[in-house]
Amino acid sequence: MRIAALTDLHGKIINFKRILIYKPDAIVVSGDITHFGKDLKIIDYLKYLKEKENVKVLTVPGNCDTEESITKLNELNINIDEKCIEINNIKFIGIGGSNPTPFNTPNEYTEEELYNKFKNAIKGMKKEDLLNNFILVTHAPPKNTMADRVGGNHVGSASIRKIIEEYSPSLVICGHIHESKCIDKINNSYIVNPSQSSFLISDIFDKDGKVWIKSIELIDL
Repeated sequence: MRIAALTDLHGKIINFKRILIYKPDAIVVSGDITHFGKDLKIIDYLKYLKEKENVKVLTVPGNCDTEESITKLNELNINIDEKCIEINNIKFIGIGGSNPTPFNTPNEYTEEELYNKFKNAIKGMKKEDLLNNFILVTHAPPKNTMADRVGGNHVGSASIRKIIEEYSPSLVICGHIHESKCIDKINNSYIVNPSQSSFLISDIFDKDGKVWIKSIELIDL
């Protein structure tokens, strides 16, 4: 299975044809799809990709996405915030919004609330069945990684990091921090923040009940 992932569009219609050249089975957008609810046409374009290009579209809202934009994502059935969905035997778990920021943006949560989003998404599942066996899609990056750096500070989510350390997702797709484009790792979990300047292409496969990352690459938009 091939996935493409991008983040922090903030309403901008990018050249999706450049992404479609890679023939992804799914396109993942990890938040801040709109800019405070403006430029909702980007969501219409995601609808086009889903319905006309025969590609799965998965999203989580970011801290700058408003209730109106989140409602539109829900209507298209592409919002996986606080959900676990499965494509080609591979689980995707979503956590939208961010930990608190200095800017009082519309879609922020306490660390406890972010952690509970994950627990709600996996309700009824056994931890041993999840270990190394899912892809985590978040807007907020995990704290103290290459993905959450602003100047000399690390501003990511402690709860997202805790989830990664406890449940070992094979891949974490995040965003939020525009200047922290990276491929990093926490133990065996790949952490990818494509930033606004690139998109991720990753080939993944399911083997013996585990998700394996065959390839992982950031490509400039």
